[in-house]
Amino acid sequence: MNLQNSNRRLRLPPWLLYAVAASVCWGIWGVLAKGPSRELSGWMTQVLFTVALIPSAIVAIRSKQVIVGTNKLRGILWGFVSGLFAGIGDLCFYLALQSGADTAVAIPLISLYPLVTLSIAFCWFKERLNRMQVAGLVLAVIAIMLLSGGATSLANPLKFLHHLSLSPWILYTLAALFCAGIFTATQKLSTNHVSAEMSYLAWCAAFVAIAICVVAAKPLNWSMPAALMGSALAAGVLNGFGVIASFAAYRYDGKAAIVAPLTATLQPLVTVLLALLFLGEHVGVVAGCGIVLAICSAAALSRETTKPEAPEMQS
Repeated sequence: MNLQNSNRRLRLPPWLLYAVAASVCWGIWGVLAKGPSRELSGWMTQVLFTVALIPSAIVAIRSKQVIVGTNKLRGILWGFVSGLFAGIGDLCFYLALQSGADTAVAIPLISLYPLVTLSIAFCWFKERLNRMQVAGLVLAVIAIMLLSGGATSLANPLKFLHHLSLSPWILYTLAALFCAGIFTATQKLSTNHVSAEMSYLAWCAAFVAIAICVVAAKPLNWSMPAALMGSALAAGVLNGFGVIASFAAYRYDGKAAIVAPLTATLQPLVTVLLALLFLGEHVGVVAGCGIVLAICSAAALSRETTKPEAPEMQS
């Protein structure tokens, strides 16, 4: 009996495995997307990322679980809404950059989107965290700031506050922040009613609608090096599989208040480690501290409160 209890404690819950898988996909995406994000317009990047959703959409369609659900109309609707907020958030970020946003300020601010998700999860979903998870959440916020460059921005508070003056780019940045937080919360609402695969297909439908609007409204330059297009498409493919993995994390009883900060913390951690190993980039003291805190945060956030088992009846 003791051995069985020990095995149960060592077995990782499915939601945690899917959350880690999503973080790894998005972390690799962060490395591959560096080139396209510098060389291509945000509008072109959005369209290419949408095209790259095809492989993951095919996997979702072929899944035997795709038709599983208790209220398909409501689940599909929330999945579509989730995709709309994700796509609009991306466009707001691109508009922020076009409006003169300082990436050293905009990216750390947007990276704090789990706080929006947490507020929704706490007030609407009535989710609660244990003490260990609360500590992990605090560490997650600090780790996100360190790994996303927020600490560098805060090193000069006066300059940071100057950048935060009311201007179009800060409004776009805040819109991207809230859209990202709502996107992750509505993922949970969708998977409450339908499978992760169906939720993801509805999410993809919203991205396709946004891409069609972009193509119709914006002149796009399709002439680009094959390597650059390949990098953008590869990044988009990984982004798609990351999203479907995050839907699966919610479907398997992952709390929005846990999955959102966990993936937001592990994603930059994976990106930094890959950049260190394969791109020859160096990790300074700040990033090193962020890595340590990210690992501690992930361990704390994944510590669920175990319910005591009912004693066995004596025969």
